[in-house]
Amino acid sequence: MMFKPKQKRFPVDAVILDLDGTIIDTVGIYYKIVEAVLEKLGLPQVSTADLRNATENGEFDWEMTFPEEIKENKEEVIKNAWKIAEEISPKMFFEKVKLIPGAADVLTRVSERGIKLAVVTSTPQKNMTSKLKPLIESGIRHLIKEIITADDTNRKKPAADPVVECNKRLGIPAGKSVYVGDMRLDIKAGKGAGTKTIGVLTGFDDFESLQREKPDAIINSIAELPDVILM
Repeated sequence: MMFKPKQKRFPVDAVILDLDGTIIDTVGIYYKIVEAVLEKLGLPQVSTADLRNATENGEFDWEMTFPEEIKENKEEVIKNAWKIAEEISPKMFFEKVKLIPGAADVLTRVSERGIKLAVVTSTPQKNMTSKLKPLIESGIRHLIKEIITADDTNRKKPAADPVVECNKRLGIPAGKSVYVGDMRLDIKAGKGAGTKTIGVLTGFDDFESLQREKPDAIINSIAELPDVILM
């Protein structure tokens, strides 16, 4: 859904970004992985809405994709689902992951204005190689001054810890930074850390879901970031 809301622009010294669905276009890849896993397990496919709900808290809930009749054996099926996903994911990400359109240009422009850029992601460090590939290939990896992964704090999003840690490493107060993400848990993490928050509509959650968390702004994609921050 494309829209042009009236939003007041605000100044920031740092832009902290989620990775999946915010800078890199991975939502379709995740859906393909889930489809492949369910097919290999001989289970029926589920709707996009079911997949979105299964990602609500940052950890994919396989049980929400299973039919009622296998609930009794769910632990074994979940174990097998994760095993299959871990086997097929690296190749799929490496071959298919791309930047969100406009990301390279807008992040270059933001950096040129002296605004620091950082990433806070729930991705483990071991899986970062393929996800950073499009940033390296487009020549913008060096613009990212800090990257906080799932291994850097005891708690992941929606807890505020990763965003707090990122501001600490950047040396910038939370009140002078903004966290940009595609999911409700991103908005919760940013608000918990005391940053401004911006939702983008290139990921898992839709406008209505993001709006319920009352972010400072919602934009169609990262390409519209200059519409809401002073540069």
